[in-house]
Amino acid sequence: MSEPTCELVAERIALGEPLAELDTHATSCARCMRLASLPAKLGATGHAADPGIGFSSRVTAGAQHRIVMRRRRRIAASAALSVAAAALLTVVALHQPSASDGVAFQMPDMDRYKPALSQPHPHDPPSENQHDADPDVRTLVHLANTERHMKSSANWGRIEKRLRPYAAVLEGKQQ
Repeated sequence: MSEPTCELVAERIALGEPLAELDTHATSCARCMRLASLPAKLGATGHAADPGIGFSSRVTAGAQHRIVMRRRRRIAASAALSVAAAALLTVVALHQPSASDGVAFQMPDMDRYKPALSQPHPHDPPSENQHDADPDVRTLVHLANTERHMKSSANWGRIEKRLRPYAAVLEGKQQ
């Protein structure tokens, strides 16, 4: 008795294919003979499976009930997710950073600006007594003077040279 041949017989019987060259093995092997006689025995029972009266209506009602339950669960799950997302958004929006988060504002070191602050700048607004003014106000006025801090960082001659052909096109001339 060879096992691979028995497996081939079993496979052909399961697929409903003819045994052909394996027929001689199926008639000589007891295991394969029992397996080959099984479809004939099942067909001899002769009783049809009757689902009974109202089978289709029971199946339809069961399917509709399942659809309704799935829909309710889907609505409940989406509502729960929406509430969770709204709660998370609220927590994130109302979160106040603490000093331990490393986000706290630190004042710059003003000792570095003292030599410049001791002398009045010509663009600073005049005051009757510079020494009576609040030092913080004086510092802010000094730092807010943008004319003194602006520097031209671009070489406009080089920029304008590259734009001359476009200016000529816009004016309608050719150079």
